[in-house]
Parts: sequence; structure tokens; C-alpha cells
Amino acid sequence: MLKIKLIIILFLISSLLFAQEEASINDFNFESVTNPAFTLIGESPSEINTPSNLKSLALYLSNGFSNTNIALETNPYWLIDFEDKRSYQKFRGIKMKQNGETYIDPFIGWKTNSSFSLAYINKKFEGAEDEKKTIAIGYRTTMLKLYNKVRIEKIKTAISIVDKGVTKSINILFEDYFNQEGINNPGTGSCNDIENNTDLKNEFNTIASDFLDRIFEEQDPDDPDEIAERGKLIFGDKKREEIREESIVSEYFKERCENISSFVNNPKTIKPILRLDGALAYSFLFEENKSGSATASRFGSWITADVALQLTNNNYLHIYGIAKYIDDGFSLTDEGLYFTENFWDYGGKLELELNKFTLAYEYLKRTGNYDKYRSVGNITYQLSEKMSITGGFGKDFPIDENLVTILGVNWGLNLGEKSFLPE
Repeated sequence: MLKIKLIIILFLISSLLFAQEEASINDFNFESVTNPAFTLIGESPSEINTPSNLKSLALYLSNGFSNTNIALETNPYWLIDFEDKRSYQKFRGIKMKQNGETYIDPFIGWKTNSSFSLAYINKKFEGAEDEKKTIAIGYRTTMLKLYNKVRIEKIKTAISIVDKGVTKSINILFEDYFNQEGINNPGTGSCNDIENNTDLKNEFNTIASDFLDRIFEEQDPDDPDEIAERGKLIFGDKKREEIREESIVSEYFKERCENISSFVNNPKTIKPILRLDGALAYSFLFEENKSGSATASRFGSWITADVALQLTNNNYLHIYGIAKYIDDGFSLTDEGLYFTENFWDYGGKLELELNKFTLAYEYLKRTGNYDKYRSVGNITYQLSEKMSITGGFGKDFPIDENLVTILGVNWGLNLGEKSFLPE
């Protein structure tokens, strides 16, 4: 019951803050399907995940609402003012060498794509007779990103479109009217809602009506209105009643949203050729499921390499490699006593990214005295920019009860982050 109340509260917070009117990280597709806290305790459909757009706050649910398996993840970059002016160029790490050549800072991910996660689950671990209350914390970051010149140029082109803004005379004038009246330019949230949200559509139609009235109202020849003068040049001999405010709004949103979409989709469609991610996590459980009882702990650290081969503009084939070290204090003797063992997991993953669908297969081998391995297939569907659903099915590391059947919901929440500004 507590978890359901928490989810409802988070949903209300995100809904209230959804209507921000500038391009920000909240407009990007939320690509994460797991987090280090869930991964360490084996509550993840995939052991290998390198998301590009970590949001300010994300909520992860594993196998539905009936259990208490929940995790939260936060990216400090979107909550702390690291810089006075947060621009598109700074977010992507675009810089210029002394010879004028543009490059992308390979270490920008330490700043923009780092996160902390916290998870709480009830889980029956290998050898245990019942479920144990378990808490885990984790950290992950992108340590290295390398782009070739072709992909850098594509990123620069997409960003330049946003910086340039709308180009049609009427749309430029409409935005100038916004600025004079203190109205924020619409962001991607409005782009997605303008067709179906009656209140939003009426709001902008009213703004457009006032805009047109200002252009066509009688002017004081000694004190002409600049907006009106420019508008009359654009509309020529047309009369006020011949121009519908709906057409002004439709024309403006068409160009504005195409520009924003060019940037918003840019991080997803233009990926680094080589990427290196690192993660740390620590977890502990209560041996007797009581707060005062003894605890056992588990620690892990791992590095993931991702080579992205571009198939088309939006589709990639990812080839992953991973090496993970685990210090596992959750191991049990036949007598039910906890002990610690150390081992390495290593393996890889093939992932086919097809627009909203992602299909993948991963295999990991565990060193040690046992012939343990993980062989799991994954499928993920992007429901919206802020939510995805993912499933995993296959064999996990444990010798007994090793079937993986995990269904997860991953939700990136809006916390009213500061928006990007042109540089």
C-alpha cells in the first residue's frame, strides 16, 4: 500500500510539472531499462544497459505492483546548477580546437550522464528458504564517448537548427510577440499535446487572436506599433476576418516542433561509435528480516563497452562487452550460514535498436567453482518519451530456480529542470 501511495504522489508531481515550455532533458526519450541498484541484486531484465539520457528522477518497477520491488534513480546534472547557462552545445560536449576543428569532449558523460540509484526489494536468493528484505544503492556514469567526424557533423547540424529557430516571417513575428508579452516558447510537451489537448489548443488560439487583433487595430501615426507594422507587411491587403487564428497556430507549431524534434531526437539517432560506462553498487539484507538482525552484504563494480553500428538514421546494431567483479556476501552454506565469495562475470550482448522497439540477447559467464551462466533475451518498447516497458526471459546464474521472467516499467519523471538555452 505504501508503494502505491508513493507512485501516485510521484505521478502527480510529474503531471504538474509536465507543462514546461522549453526544450530540456524531459523531452528526450527515456532509454534506461534498469539501474545499478537493481542489477546488483539480480532484479533486472538486462545486466547490460548504457542509456543516453538519464533524467533528473526515474522510477523503476519490477514484476508489477503486487510486490515491493521498486527503485529510484537521480541524475544530479539536472538538479544542481553546475553552470550559469545550460546550452545544447555544453550538454553534448561540443568544443573547438585551436585549428578551428570541432570535436566532442570524450569525458562529458562524467558530468551529464551520471546517476545515483536506490532500490528496495523482497527477494528469495539462492539457498534461502524465504524472501529477504534487501536494500541496494548504486552509481553509474559514462566514462568515455568517441564520435567520428560524420556523426559530429550530424550533431552540429541538428543543434544549429534549434539555435537558428523559426525562419518564416510570420512565425518569427509570432515569437517576437511572445517575448513582448512574456509568453514562453512552446517545448516538445506542447508539440505532442497541441492536437489532442483542447485547453492547450484554446490557449494558443486565444494568444493568436490577440496577436492578430494587435496587428489590425487602428494605429497612432505618431507612435506606430512595431509588431503591427511588420504584420501588415506580411499580410498585405488581407483583412482581419480573412485570417484564422487556428492557421497561425498550426503554421507556427509545424515549424517550431520540427526544429525542436531535430534536437530532441538527436541524442537517440546519433550515438557514439564507442562508449565506455562504469558502475558501482552495494547492497545488504536483513538475515532475519528485522531491522535489528544481522546483515549480509554484496558489492559489485563493472565496466561496459558499447560499439554502435548505424544501420539507418534511427536504427543501430549494438555490440556490448562487460566485465563485472562481485564480492558476494549473500552466499549460503548447506547449514544456512552466510559466507562471502568473490567472482567475475564476463560476457556480451547483441542489441538491435529499431525505432521504438529494442531486441537483444545477452550471455554472461561466471568464474568460480560452478558452471554458472546467464542467457537472457530482452525486448523493450518505448511507450512515450518518458516511459518504456521491458521484459526479460531466459536462464540466470543460480543453479536452482534460475528462470528469468521479469517485466519492468521504467518511468522518467519531470522535476521542472532548467531548460536548454541557445549558446
